[in-house]
Amino acid sequence: MNGFWNKLSKPIFSLAPMADVTDVSFRFLLANCMGKPNVIFNEFVSADGLARNRDALINRLGYSTQERPIVAQFFGSKPEYFYESAKIANELGYDGVDINMGCPSRKVLSPKQASGAALITNPSLAKQIVQITKEGLNFEKPVSVKTRIGFDKIEIDEWIPLILESEPACLTLHLRTKKELSLVPAHWEHEILDRVVELRNKISPNTLLVGNGDVETYEQGIALINQFKIDGVMIGRAVYGNPWLFNKNLVIQYQPGFNINPTEKQMKLMDQQLKISNGLIIDQNELLIEITLKEVLTTMVKHVIISEILTPNKPIKTLFSHFNCYLKSCANLGDTTNLKKVLFDCETSEQVLNQLNNYLINKNKSDQLLNYNEIKLSIQNLINNSILIR
Repeated sequence: MNGFWNKLSKPIFSLAPMADVTDVSFRFLLANCMGKPNVIFNEFVSADGLARNRDALINRLGYSTQERPIVAQFFGSKPEYFYESAKIANELGYDGVDINMGCPSRKVLSPKQASGAALITNPSLAKQIVQITKEGLNFEKPVSVKTRIGFDKIEIDEWIPLILESEPACLTLHLRTKKELSLVPAHWEHEILDRVVELRNKISPNTLLVGNGDVETYEQGIALINQFKIDGVMIGRAVYGNPWLFNKNLVIQYQPGFNINPTEKQMKLMDQQLKISNGLIIDQNELLIEITLKEVLTTMVKHVIISEILTPNKPIKTLFSHFNCYLKSCANLGDTTNLKKVLFDCETSEQVLNQLNNYLINKNKSDQLLNYNEIKLSIQNLINNSILIR
């Protein structure tokens, strides 16, 4: 049962599941920001916790229909809880379930939980969990797996065949071991991926293969997919504060100033703008669209407003990893360190907007000022016209 995975056009780009990052507010923003990936994963949820105390965690499984196809990712070590969690995901209309076999967090790996990457050391349990999750979905929805290339060392021939025997619809492979965490570059190496592709083709040819680790741009993702002959890539940290990342034609405006040079894509945009001003015609497939500073900061405020509406008990401080990245667009204007400090103390979206406007005024960017009422009304209308599953 590969379900929606078989219907995706390739190459596949997916959004990584990240706790407190790919929550309902960010996913809603992403799905409505002209940058939606092929597949969206929710932030991972404890199968044990959900099965034993549904009311405490059910809000983490909220989503909007614009996010489809959307996959619920669970972590845990008790098959019976995966069965119950899969049933809940099915009831909520999720398009599939993914099993986390790669998280290196000490809490997740602890003897009490023995979850995430710990399952690499217990292949028989890992396979049992895949099977019972399929049963929990009545074999109606696909089950996928996200894992690593080993626990304390690279174990392609020891681990990958065993998990492929469970025939997941998709295998997302983080190209580091558990021991390496994210402290070393991901192993985008032919010696590893060529062998994984070979094993996939031999053991479970219908399983899609997606690579993960250190993918920073859409263009880099395409290059890696082509180089290693895989089906797609999953992107995680690079999407912080950049909901436009999955759209190859969108580029954040370059702000001249201090010592940060424009990216290759920003230089290409400026070159296109010059050609257009001189009357030249650009191929529509190659035409880049500029995301202005005002649009970036407006999106940042929208993100906060969405969070206030959809997750009202979640402090604004939890969005700060996104704030840091939204504000990269201001880096050449200077003084972003002070701006971050005052934003950290904000408790409402309106306070965030006021601090951003104060910053723009101080930088002689009054033409970029944001209008709170307009932004909030646009988000409220968007939410009112959306179908939310909660």
